[in-house]
Amino acid sequence: MPSSQHAPSASLDSLRFVLERSEAVYPKEQALALAVAAEALGNAEILRDCLALGLEYGATPHEFYEAFLQTYLFAGFPAALEAIALLHDFCNERGLSFHAPSKAELDTASFQKRGEQLCEAIYTNTYSKMRTNLATLSPDLAEWMIVEGYGKTLSRKGLQPRLRELLVVSALAVTGWKTQLYSHLRGAMNLGAAPIECIDILNNLEIFDEPHIQERVRAAKLVLESVLGRIAHA
Repeated sequence: MPSSQHAPSASLDSLRFVLERSEAVYPKEQALALAVAAEALGNAEILRDCLALGLEYGATPHEFYEAFLQTYLFAGFPAALEAIALLHDFCNERGLSFHAPSKAELDTASFQKRGEQLCEAIYTNTYSKMRTNLATLSPDLAEWMIVEGYGKTLSRKGLQPRLRELLVVSALAVTGWKTQLYSHLRGAMNLGAAPIECIDILNNLEIFDEPHIQERVRAAKLVLESVLGRIAHA
């Protein structure tokens, strides 16, 4: 993502409409979700526009920082590093005071405990089975998921767990990881997100008009239908 000066986007008014049309999700949360999707896709223009409007709607640079930071789990270090660098440049250009927080103390025991608590809250009655299955596939990933993913990263302060899960949904939908998307859609609802919030998060991804991204968004909506169907018949 380039860090050069950015001219106002011709699509800024369209983005404003998208962020304001939801009756369930605040515009600032929609801006965070779309910014994370743009981060995952390497779309610097939409990311910058989401920053501009998100701050206008009351999001803080620190909230964007937390949103971008956690996305390294789902889109990789390059996406996170470039998005955070863009955030710093954006704030500097606009004279906004922002400094990244001090690095968290590495406390594996604490991360393990926090990670298990959050992961169980997200997976509920499938938690034990999921951990057993993952341990069979990869003992390393089974441990990293709890300690690195849920413990060190997704249970950080700065964003509500419900919103963190909706941001994960946004990133997974545009990158096409349907199995993980299913789990995190359920997780978002288990943490308090209403189905309409998940619907709105996915609907707003239509702003990415590339055909292959739209195909992924359509597939994500089918995944959500499956989740809601499973819940209805539970």
